[in-house]
Amino acid sequence: MGRIAFLIASLVLFGSGRAIAAPDDFARVLAGPWGRVDTNWQPYIGVLAKNSCPTVGITRPQSVGLFGEGGSMWIEAGIGGAITLHDGASLPRTLSLVRMEGASSATYSGARGDRRLTLVAADRITEELVPPTPDVPAAHFVRCKIKKK
Repeated sequence: MGRIAFLIASLVLFGSGRAIAAPDDFARVLAGPWGRVDTNWQPYIGVLAKNSCPTVGITRPQSVGLFGEGGSMWIEAGIGGAITLHDGASLPRTLSLVRMEGASSATYSGARGDRRLTLVAADRITEELVPPTPDVPAAHFVRCKIKKK
């Protein structure tokens, strides 16, 4: 059922050119596992490959990270547009919505500062610090498969 909701939200966002109706909808579109890729949207290789999507997928939010199944983060949608990030740390982090910035971008606030998540395509997001820092480039992520248990 989650894939169907994602496809519908993707069609609304990218197919019709209309804005997402609410911050909650944007958070739901972001929900799921994500793996980090390089600036050309290619998976990392070598020692950094563990941050990219594993080919078999990821089973659950708690299994993301260097010491889990791989990937960089799993996003869960919260109330009021908030999101919860599972990134391999012992506890997930909750980010509060600061503002929507058009149909495909939102700024979130958390303990580590503000960050903007931009949906570049249905399966791609970019994360950058707010305000942008010249020596810290934006990070790119692609959607990972969810592995059946």
